[in-house]
Amino acid sequence: MRIDPRINSEQEPRRDPRRLFSVNQRTHIASRQHHACAECGNDLPEVFHVHHVVPWSEGGHTDIDNGVAVCVDCHLTAKVRQLEKFEPRRWQQEAMGAVLPQLRGGEFATVSAAPGAGKTLFSAAVYRQLADAGDVGRVVVFVPNANLRTQWADDVKQLNVFLHTKGATEKRSYDGVVLTYHALSDPVQVQQIMADAEDEPTLFVLDEVHHLAKDQSGQAGSWAVNIGRIVGSYDAPRHRVLNLSGTLFRSNMKERISTIKYKAVGDRIDTLADYVVSAGTLISEQQLRHIKVLGFDADMHLEAIDLSEFADKDVIRAVDIDADSRMRGPLIRKMVRDENYLNGVIGETVKRLGHASVALEGAPVKGLVIADSISHAEQVYNMVAAEVGPHNAFIAHGDMSTAEAEIQRFRLSTDQAIMVAVQKITEGFDVPDICVLTYLRSWRAPLFINQMVGRAMRVTQREKELGLLLPATVLVPNDAAIKAAYADVLVGAMRVLDAPAEPCLRCGKLLCTCAPRHKPPRPWNPVDKICQGCGQPWRLCVCECSRCGLTRSSGCVCWRNENFPLVLEVVGEGAVTHVSVDGNEINQHIVTRLTGSLDQMGIPEVHLEQVAAAVQQQMKKEPMVFMAMLRGASG
Repeated sequence: MRIDPRINSEQEPRRDPRRLFSVNQRTHIASRQHHACAECGNDLPEVFHVHHVVPWSEGGHTDIDNGVAVCVDCHLTAKVRQLEKFEPRRWQQEAMGAVLPQLRGGEFATVSAAPGAGKTLFSAAVYRQLADAGDVGRVVVFVPNANLRTQWADDVKQLNVFLHTKGATEKRSYDGVVLTYHALSDPVQVQQIMADAEDEPTLFVLDEVHHLAKDQSGQAGSWAVNIGRIVGSYDAPRHRVLNLSGTLFRSNMKERISTIKYKAVGDRIDTLADYVVSAGTLISEQQLRHIKVLGFDADMHLEAIDLSEFADKDVIRAVDIDADSRMRGPLIRKMVRDENYLNGVIGETVKRLGHASVALEGAPVKGLVIADSISHAEQVYNMVAAEVGPHNAFIAHGDMSTAEAEIQRFRLSTDQAIMVAVQKITEGFDVPDICVLTYLRSWRAPLFINQMVGRAMRVTQREKELGLLLPATVLVPNDAAIKAAYADVLVGAMRVLDAPAEPCLRCGKLLCTCAPRHKPPRPWNPVDKICQGCGQPWRLCVCECSRCGLTRSSGCVCWRNENFPLVLEVVGEGAVTHVSVDGNEINQHIVTRLTGSLDQMGIPEVHLEQVAAAVQQQMKKEPMVFMAMLRGASG
């Protein structure tokens, strides 16, 4: 069906409820222009104007992207342009046809679209259709964090939808309000939301709806309980609800979300969505970037309890320790804290950003570094600041009262910048300029990886103008378990591949049939785990330890971190030693042969690994021709 999210062209365009730029907006706009008038180029006077590029009277928005600082006299002759019309993507057209009938009938609908697909504008288009038809009079959006309130309000202005971001109810002339899920913990705000929805038909949009699930004990928290009080349940709706998810998710039978429809599959339940679009589909349509995962490794000296696996080696690499699962975690954590390793991987990050900027003819690009802990983030930040300068280095973590403001500064920065974070960036961290993501931890949760990779997949306006899409470059420790986790996400949640890139390391099968590995129970969890070796509760395990010969029940404590010392020294700064493009393993020899030769072919260096992938594919068809080409490229 045809989407026309704007008001009928014969009607006067809707105007931004805010006419004047704020002090913060004026300061940022002037700073962005280096305090020079956008018209005459002279230094801005002490008293200057901020000009709407798209006139406010024609529907132009009062935001940073639509403002330029000009001299008072220059304001009269400043350039203007027309408001661009929103052109929906194919999936947005199809999804509209799937969800509108249900929403018009007062029911719930669910859309699962990959991170970066454009769910924000799709939701605004849905609201615009319902509002123009008289089905609803307002919209309430729930998001996971405070930064997303601003991002949603800024993004949906493109469709002339204006959301208030201060308080639980909107001001006059606004279409509605955007709130964080934390508002569902406040009884006063919950009562206000319920009263407003009773006064006027309301569409509720639940972004990243998995936040409303019951906890692992099966008990519902205040968010889940209160959203049910406000909108009802899937089987008994009180108001229209549009559920949004970055990926379809599965759960056990005790974990449900009241606004979602499920289907039982054995001992689990699967989410049923009204429309699904995967990252793989959007990549093929050039709506999202291709993904390349690069394993970064370094030579290192290692001392530990058991070095029998490496007795003949003077130095090893992370990829060498796959056989010893106990050593893997401590080694990765120590490796990503070693200054030599960090110098190398930060340097590689900066180099990759440079390649991306050159490809975009000097346009600024950004990098995101995911650290393992707060102290680790601070260590990495200091090294990043030393490399790129403090003005271009940013940091955000849970112990910072200014974390949200720092994220917003990074988002609005017009320079080539790098942010270091821990976990505050997995959802809705919409900074399209991010094209390089550096992962410095060992955590392998699929939902976390899926959301995180999505931060680097959005296509910028500059890429569209040049007709050149950057790859989403992800640097990870060259560890088989981490690489396998990324491959699993590409196969499962993102659906980029039709089959796993590698079989399971434990059972050797493409579709893993291994039972979960069980760890010793924590002091606050009295439930005994079952040992997969002897079938006994963990505390009563009778398996003999291969190191000390004792059983856990008779005194073995080798499994404790403090009894498994590991001393590591990284030799040199390392290099990229593993390449995967869209989940397909690429021969590093081909990459090496092509390095430095792309300029002769007129291909940007940023596409080195993608060219290698294409060459590898063609070599399977015409091996002799491409071997000759590689010899020519190398010499």
